[in-house]
Amino acid sequence: METPGLEPLLEGGAMEQALDSANEQNGNASKTCHNCGSPLTGKFCSNCGQKDMPKRQTLGELITNFVSSIWSYESKFIQTTRYLLFRPGLLAIEYTQGKRETYYHPARMYVFISFVFFLLFFSLPDQEDKNSSIIRDSNGKMDTTATLNAIREDLNEKDSAVARFLSPEFIDSLKRANANRKKDNNWHFNLGDKTYKSVPAYDSMQNLLPPEKKHNALERALVIRGIELTEKFKESPEEFGKAFKQMFLQNLPNVFFFLLPIFALLLKLLYIRRDFYYSEHLVFSIYYYNFIYLAGSIALLASYIPWIGWAAQPGFYVWSAIYFYLGMKHMYRQGSGKTVVKYLLFGSLFSFCLMLGIFINLMIVLYKV
Repeated sequence: METPGLEPLLEGGAMEQALDSANEQNGNASKTCHNCGSPLTGKFCSNCGQKDMPKRQTLGELITNFVSSIWSYESKFIQTTRYLLFRPGLLAIEYTQGKRETYYHPARMYVFISFVFFLLFFSLPDQEDKNSSIIRDSNGKMDTTATLNAIREDLNEKDSAVARFLSPEFIDSLKRANANRKKDNNWHFNLGDKTYKSVPAYDSMQNLLPPEKKHNALERALVIRGIELTEKFKESPEEFGKAFKQMFLQNLPNVFFFLLPIFALLLKLLYIRRDFYYSEHLVFSIYYYNFIYLAGSIALLASYIPWIGWAAQPGFYVWSAIYFYLGMKHMYRQGSGKTVVKYLLFGSLFSFCLMLGIFINLMIVLYKV
């Protein structure tokens, strides 16, 4: 319905607003989407999803729409986090069945929650001492031997091929060298059976040994890197500990991220006879990662509350283990017996992958620090 003589009095946005208001008063919403120009057949655009509203809004309309938008996002976030924490597997099932707008997208949630978790992990007080990757002796010196020995023990539990590169004799030599180093006030980053002042000196000693007693490629690389680090940090050895710890921890988010597709691949192999796409295993994996980061963030914060802090970490570990079992059972719909067997097998395989990822991270840091 047009009003004769009204057009000359209105210009630009005023004309459009008047036409919108006239259409609304006549019960007709605007016929095209203001965002993409597609024809409108309802309250929302079928092409881009934008709600049909007047182009110009009063202050009251602006505040109302803003509050409505915030409430919608908060409601979606609260519902998603509630199901994520206490309904194992439900969100992955809902996503694979096509119900996706009700909850936060798993990838978007991963980015947000992982950022929050690692922000808390790196910024909360006393995390430096709790999560230090450098083991120190009673005199406060860096005990690199103990660190490498612990890595070997973890790898041996998984029958790792990497662990066999570090022979027992080599580890024993590290222990002896570390014991001797504690008697000396001069700092050496020693990864061999002796303290070498230079690479040529090390090569000369190796050439005198029979083939069966010479270091293998990995041991040789570690010793040479130890010599280089000793030279680099001889004036300020404490800087090595700080740089190593900082770089090692900063790489952990990347380690976990690159393990995510492997996590999904292991599930694909375990359930290869079931009718699931790899992408569906990946969605389940992302949601479990999201749970770990969300529950981990809560546990980190709860650990600083005096009267419940003692239970935060054990509770997180126990519920994480139970949660994954229940998630597998609900997602893949198999009996308890089969699920337990696959749960244990998956745990062994992924533990090996995790230790391998940490070992690779350790090697990368040693060569970049």
